[in-house]
Amino acid sequence: MQSLSGTQGDALRFQTPNRLQQAIADIVDGLRLTHVWALLGRHDIKQRYRRSTLGPFWLTLSMAIMIGTMGILYAHLFSQSMSDYLPFLAVGLLLWTFISTNLNELCSSFIGAENMIKQVKLPFTVHVLRVVWRNLLILAHHGVILIPVALWGGKVTVVAAISALLGIVCLATNALWVGLILGIVCARFRDIPQIVANLTQITFFLTPILWQPEVLGSRMWVATLNPLFHFVEIIRMPILSGSIPWQSWSICLGVSAVLTVAAIVLLARFKRRIAYWI
Repeated sequence: MQSLSGTQGDALRFQTPNRLQQAIADIVDGLRLTHVWALLGRHDIKQRYRRSTLGPFWLTLSMAIMIGTMGILYAHLFSQSMSDYLPFLAVGLLLWTFISTNLNELCSSFIGAENMIKQVKLPFTVHVLRVVWRNLLILAHHGVILIPVALWGGKVTVVAAISALLGIVCLATNALWVGLILGIVCARFRDIPQIVANLTQITFFLTPILWQPEVLGSRMWVATLNPLFHFVEIIRMPILSGSIPWQSWSICLGVSAVLTVAAIVLLARFKRRIAYWI
């Protein structure tokens, strides 16, 4: 009996490390399969805009019209100059579109790939990277809008441009961790996508996108407690002012560490059940 219990104890002790290793291997292997998720992401965009002349640039055109219209309207409502407010709004809306689209689409990253998951053995990370890459390509198309905005109202330096690019990398990396978390949770609980969609809409009005954080005055803590504000700020501030928001960077890196651990733990715990849940 003692030897049997000892064998069971050894098995239990090695169970968790093995699952963690498998989860980390899933992420590493998924990142290595660049040709797979990049191809799938491009294929999604081509299918969405099949037989369209402008393709995804229709989104860029509509975004440019919306930014111009809202910029003129809200600049007058907030009594701000167009040269200050329009670049602020443009960068914020483009980044928020990337964030909100990822949050909504990542909820169904595993559910939408049900047939592929059940037929082809691929790392689960590939299906999350497919969504993130697809939205990164759309963000790159929207980048056409940022060129005149940066030239008009921005103060971009080489260091600031590098900082902004690193901010996009940080944002995309965290989209991967959030995608793994949401993909697993939403595969198990199908009501979560609706909750995420509603919370995303509410958070939009609580994040300095349409309004500048300075208007809060002594209530600035409302913005600083919002992690999404800092993920926007590490990209927006270098473009608009040429400075690097070190405080926002420290908060983003802290949030990244927490999300990384949470994603790996959840993937280690529930990886084997995802195929059954979907």
